[in-house]
Amino acid sequence: MATFILIHGSWHWGGCFQKVANLLGAAGHAVIAPDLASHGFDPTPTAAVSDIAVYAAPAREALEAIEGKAILVGHSVGGATCSWLGEEMPERIAALVYLTGFMAPNGRTARDFVMTPTYLKDPAIVETQGMLRLGKEGLGLDLSKPDLIARSLYSDCTRHDIERAMANLVRVTPHAPFAAVSAITPHRFGKLRRHYIECLQDHGLPLPVQREMQAAVPGAHVHQLDTGHSPFLSAPEALADVLLDIAD
Repeated sequence: MATFILIHGSWHWGGCFQKVANLLGAAGHAVIAPDLASHGFDPTPTAAVSDIAVYAAPAREALEAIEGKAILVGHSVGGATCSWLGEEMPERIAALVYLTGFMAPNGRTARDFVMTPTYLKDPAIVETQGMLRLGKEGLGLDLSKPDLIARSLYSDCTRHDIERAMANLVRVTPHAPFAAVSAITPHRFGKLRRHYIECLQDHGLPLPVQREMQAAVPGAHVHQLDTGHSPFLSAPEALADVLLDIAD
């Protein structure tokens, strides 16, 4: 049986994966879904998150605590943590899975892929960009604009799931995961089995941007879900099926 470490994206918390974690657990697998620094129940102040090592420390601690290897699943900017750990601790990792995740090549950052015409001119991004607030401590989410947030992050989710998610979001994700310069190398990160799960109806990280990153870091096995940005809420069974296939 595999151990999955599920790594959340911006503004989220480990519990956003509860539906998928339950399905993986029912199939006999171990699941850990940590709150990254300054998110969920983690008490770290946003201003104290100085770099990716601080931000991703809860995921690293989970990886260090288990026996054997883990499958890391990084959603959205959680992909930056996957890449960092893939280079830092490849001997503890069975596979890296990018769930509509940021996957930057060596020398580039996640932020580089949201500063391109592909991202900035995408109709879904143009429509919802008013929900974001760039500040001194990080990338903020204007929680007073729930309709824009829902359109971007939860476009195919039920009203119930949207309300539960909105109640648990933090207002700011530190700059660290967006600004971390990827330092992946062929003999460490490059030797790991990698998978990329495309979300075909994603309004938060549009499909053309997902594919730009795959082209920049080739070699991942590609899967597809016909969902929006948060399939752990809208299509947990379909996502769990993909992850179970990866674990086989």
